[in-house]
Amino acid sequence: MKGLKFRGRPPILISESVKDVASGKNPFAVEILDRGGHVSEELVNTVLDQSVFGWEGRHPQPALDENGRLQVTDLDLLSFLASVARRHPVIEIPRYRSRRAGVTRANEEKRLGTQYGRVSGLVSNKEVFSFSVRILDESIVVTDADGEEETGAFRSYMLVDVTGKLYDGWDRIVWKPSAEENKFLSENRLWTGNTVYFKNAVHPNRWQSIFGAPYLLLKMLVERITDEAKFYKSEMARLAAMRLTLPAGLKKPYVPTDAAEDYKKIEVETLEAALDMPQFVGEYTPVDDSVAGLVAAYNHQKWLSYTLKPRLQVVIRADELAYFLYGKTRVAPWMEGRKWNSGYKPPKARTVWEQMVLSPMMALRYRVRKDTQTVAADSD
Repeated sequence: MKGLKFRGRPPILISESVKDVASGKNPFAVEILDRGGHVSEELVNTVLDQSVFGWEGRHPQPALDENGRLQVTDLDLLSFLASVARRHPVIEIPRYRSRRAGVTRANEEKRLGTQYGRVSGLVSNKEVFSFSVRILDESIVVTDADGEEETGAFRSYMLVDVTGKLYDGWDRIVWKPSAEENKFLSENRLWTGNTVYFKNAVHPNRWQSIFGAPYLLLKMLVERITDEAKFYKSEMARLAAMRLTLPAGLKKPYVPTDAAEDYKKIEVETLEAALDMPQFVGEYTPVDDSVAGLVAAYNHQKWLSYTLKPRLQVVIRADELAYFLYGKTRVAPWMEGRKWNSGYKPPKARTVWEQMVLSPMMALRYRVRKDTQTVAADSD
């Protein structure tokens, strides 16, 4: 909820970085709230870098204890894969059992029993705590409208289950480590033979992240991206009403999917978090009343929604998963003077939340709820 003001003056014994964001003094917060400029990749990268989501700078527990027994490293899977995915390597998942009810397209055929291709990134589910690696899967053959075949179709393979636990439908990922990755794994003694084993999807200590300035900035930036994308979608609608159309070939033709008949519904527990923050200021600049303007609006909203937003959402959901699994209503030590206020209801709403007021213009809230998910009938 944006634009909400809170009565009274909360205590100020919290970290300076959190205070700067909550009070609107942080320069990135100022930029996020100002519609006068576009969201840039530089801003997104800068905010992401503050979240320290990767293996760089980490000193994890070695794979073997001092007696040579396997103890499994405490390096978490998502942090490690986030760093690997940023360089877009080719990976293989030799064995994979789909957790979701499968869908098929008439113009696609899977030719091999493995899954391999270049990584485009990690993706997360905004409703539950599943995380997947998205690749251009070269084991799939696509036939175009002219009957020509080519290999490669984007697929997401779940690594963390809808429950937030490591998914058991895969057993390994094969990839060629970079020199930096191999050095990190070797120096920290994480190899067991030629394999690295993981026991955690996210590190238990990451539960404190939702109380940090980087998390608040990520939440603000996702709201801003959603707002900006909505504006440029409205610009597309405005130009469509003027009978302007996108050039042929800019949008791929829609190919309908056939959903699998063998599926079931399950109920899982999840955590939903929201940030009440100030309203955005200023106005976006409309595009030109031309086909070029329509193309610009289309490309920009697509880039915001399908490139930038998923990158931010993965880190946000990892932070929230850590709090869901390990936070358990706790408050980080640098938030002295703050506590969760139970039973909070936003104006004109019925849903009950746990709320923490950060400033007269900002509050964080969360709730644990049930969610129904559709999964493959043969999945556990």
